[in-house]
Amino acid sequence: MSDDDLLVQFHQDPQQAWQSFIDKYAALIFSLLGGMGFDYDGAMDRFVYLCEKLSEKDFRRMKAIRHTGSQGEIVPWLRQVVKRLCINWAWSEDGRRRLLKPIQKMSAREQRVFELYFWRGFSPVSIEEQLRLEHFDDVTLGDVFAALDRIHSELSEKKIWRLVSNLMRSQRMVALDDPDAEPSASLEPVTMALNPESLFARKEQAEQIRNALASLSTREALMIQLRYDDAASVAEIAAVMKLTASEVRKELELALTKVRRRVV
Repeated sequence: MSDDDLLVQFHQDPQQAWQSFIDKYAALIFSLLGGMGFDYDGAMDRFVYLCEKLSEKDFRRMKAIRHTGSQGEIVPWLRQVVKRLCINWAWSEDGRRRLLKPIQKMSAREQRVFELYFWRGFSPVSIEEQLRLEHFDDVTLGDVFAALDRIHSELSEKKIWRLVSNLMRSQRMVALDDPDAEPSASLEPVTMALNPESLFARKEQAEQIRNALASLSTREALMIQLRYDDAASVAEIAAVMKLTASEVRKELELALTKVRRRVV
């Protein structure tokens, strides 16, 4: 049975379609879980969880699939769903973070947009896809942007930068084997013998740098932190802060100039 026929069958005879789906894709799901590093028991636990989620509410996730891949198969969709549901499984085990008070007053969909954007780092397009998987069937990309606009309007700039900073710290921003990644000075260890006078000078300079960073605006300090502490590329900072790459470079240079002027 082709995947197109399988998806049609989920609307006609979902129980039979589910058996066909399991027969066809159980081995692939286990393979994907193994590739994510789970042993047999860990993969089995997650396989059961995946089956529960994919079959709940009369197989709504399966019935919501709109497009198959370029070869007419659901493998690309299945890879993404396995990854995202495994993340959901981990979050359900660890417990969910507490929503900020302004966010608690918003709708369930807006709260979910907040979680996916600020806690998990999903792009607006990925948020739309995830919401559709979670049965917000009528959501559009415009709805996602509207929710993000409202969220930003309810939070202070300082709170937003803190959320973004925490998100960036929780992710590996630049892969060491990425040929397109920009170099970071923090990746190269520096070793040298220092005498007591040199140690004192270095300590005094470090204090000056801390004071200089404290004098910056929240926005400027976050940019420097992302670039030099978290090894984020200019393109990644631009994506997170909704700026162009040239704007990021300009603001970084201005911030660094302010720091240099305060360090003797």
